[in-house]
Amino acid sequence: MTITSLPFIAFLLVLFAVFYIFPVRHRWLVLLAGSIYFYVAAGAMKFLPFIVYTTFVVWICARAIGKLYEQQDVKLAEEGLDRKEKKQIKEEYKKKAKKYLLLALVLCIGFLGFVKFGKYFVEYANQIAAWSGSGRRFSAEWILFPLGVSYYTFSTVGYILDVYWKRYDYEKNFFRFFLYSIYFPHIMQGPISRYNLLGQELKKELRYNGDRIVSGMQLMLWGFFKKLVIADRLNLFCSTVFDGTERSGFVFAVAMVFDAFQIYTDFSGYTDVVRGVSQIFGVELEKNFNHPFFSKTVPEYWRRWHMTLGGWFKDYVYYPCTISGFMKELNKKTKKSMSERGSRFITVVIPVFLTWVLTGLWHGTGSTYVAWGVYYSTLITISVAFHPEFEMINKKLKINTESQGFRIFQMVRTFCCFMGGRLLTTPGSLQNTGMVIKNLIFNFDITPLVNRQLFELGMTEKDFLLIAGCLVVLWCVSMMQERFSVREKLAQQNIVIRWIVVYAAIFSIIIFGIYGPGYDASAFIYTQY
Repeated sequence: MTITSLPFIAFLLVLFAVFYIFPVRHRWLVLLAGSIYFYVAAGAMKFLPFIVYTTFVVWICARAIGKLYEQQDVKLAEEGLDRKEKKQIKEEYKKKAKKYLLLALVLCIGFLGFVKFGKYFVEYANQIAAWSGSGRRFSAEWILFPLGVSYYTFSTVGYILDVYWKRYDYEKNFFRFFLYSIYFPHIMQGPISRYNLLGQELKKELRYNGDRIVSGMQLMLWGFFKKLVIADRLNLFCSTVFDGTERSGFVFAVAMVFDAFQIYTDFSGYTDVVRGVSQIFGVELEKNFNHPFFSKTVPEYWRRWHMTLGGWFKDYVYYPCTISGFMKELNKKTKKSMSERGSRFITVVIPVFLTWVLTGLWHGTGSTYVAWGVYYSTLITISVAFHPEFEMINKKLKINTESQGFRIFQMVRTFCCFMGGRLLTTPGSLQNTGMVIKNLIFNFDITPLVNRQLFELGMTEKDFLLIAGCLVVLWCVSMMQERFSVREKLAQQNIVIRWIVVYAAIFSIIIFGIYGPGYDASAFIYTQY
């Protein structure tokens, strides 16, 4: 069962009815039962023990850390302690808490690493087995990849790190914490929610609110439109073009543009649907996209795209790395041996490269994703480190950086950088990427457009016209959303206008959505991560 299927709609209707029948104080239990059912229905019972394992390990270790800090506070409250004794008490309990933190990280991050990278060690395991004479053979197919494992692992690991850093108190009720971990709208593709936000949302009195329910349903319709009408139609073309076959560079260029819009409408469409679903039950999920194609720089782009993942890596990888003892010591040494600028450059490069290589490995395990991480770390380092030089060049060339034309140039440049990153992963291998680049440079032939072969690659001419219209609608709505809340503005209109918009969305999805045997309209791209 996936969120674009009819069984999901039926599940949602039943859960909605049961949810609002139950007393307010017990509604979180309905969400817990519904989330468990959804997870089992979506991924089969075999995946449930893994999420229970991760959730329990983090909960019990965070609970132990929290209790240690409570004991520490009792000790510190004793009379007659001087500053040195208080410092010793803090260091003692911090050391004990760190053991529980490391235990949770090893058990949870270690498990995530095993399911993502274990297949690369199967052959070594077989060689060891052969050397030992056991005769046993292992297979990569034995390694299960639980649904949503990257998302719930990052959410729960972020929680225990926050408890360890005393950002907020630990959760005493395991089932409350399990609901946060398995909450069905965000379990498959995020957002990667923080416990101080989603956990507290799930503790509120979840009361009926008609306006909120209507608003949530409108957001769901917009998400279904982006997914079923735009993303799935573009996928027909992109999957056909990027199949490893040599084609005209012009065809690849069109596919690169379409691929960028496909992944955006696919992932942001999913996010809109689940945020709308969650709003129906009175729970606000974090925003995950903020119109990234309006970004003027690559760093800004990644502050607008998959915002919760970027925020997670910033808070739990980048910042800890920049303030670590190693970086402080390196900063001191480089200041002595090179200029202030050179020292700052070195101390910026290392955290950025570490963060982006890990981000690449989160997305995938092959060399293409390592290259993807290096690509973005290089672009971001250049953007940050050489910002003064870029400003100086603009002044010397007398470029008006405040003009609308320059802003459009920046957005096009950033979009091209994003397409370059997608080009490293979409073709499936670096060898195929090289083939695409070769054809883009040496075989940019528009003959497929002239002889109309372009319209035989998964999409007809009518599909191209429909996509053009849909992208115009997407751009217009995005422009409006940059300025105001479209749903709030729609709520202010009279009932005729409101229902015209709603019916237009519904019939657009029904008429123009991609369905049919052999096509998996539910296969969201980011589910695989």
